[in-house]
Amino acid sequence: MSRRSKNKGGSSVSYILLLGILVMAVLAIVGVCIAWVTRSGEGFGGLMSGSADLKLGDMFETYGEGESEIAGAFRVMAAFGILTAILSVATLVLAGVSKVLGWKLFRFLLIVAAVVCVICAVVSIITTFSFCDKAISLDLGELASTEMTPAAGAWLTGIGGALAGLVGIGAALKS
Repeated sequence: MSRRSKNKGGSSVSYILLLGILVMAVLAIVGVCIAWVTRSGEGFGGLMSGSADLKLGDMFETYGEGESEIAGAFRVMAAFGILTAILSVATLVLAGVSKVLGWKLFRFLLIVAAVVCVICAVVSIITTFSFCDKAISLDLGELASTEMTPAAGAWLTGIGGALAGLVGIGAALKS
């Protein structure tokens, strides 16, 4: 097998990994833009019930400006969610530059960005659960109850960011 054939096979794997990072980065970005948490509640023994999906951007008005523990938990949650989306895009860009230029510096930066992306994705999910636990929950027995749970956006950002980072590490090791 000639040298050219070997490079072409490695090249196709690198392009597949780049495509995987692209898909995961898009998932992370979409996750930040759609419903992040769901607030649900019921009252009067189940006669009245409802739920509302809250986007991360809409929640800044309610929780972003205060100095309470809930506002602090929201700011941490929002920061790690947005940082995960940014780092997934940075992983994509660094993987592309590393593929084109092949410099070891970009490969190193890709590994660092990918590892930090995975860490931020995990922390994003953890802080979302922490925020949902601290958010206003009401339990008055049969009279009324409310709770918050992570919605699709939190999961897409966490999973997309973590997988973008893991695939980015694979792309760095492959190139």
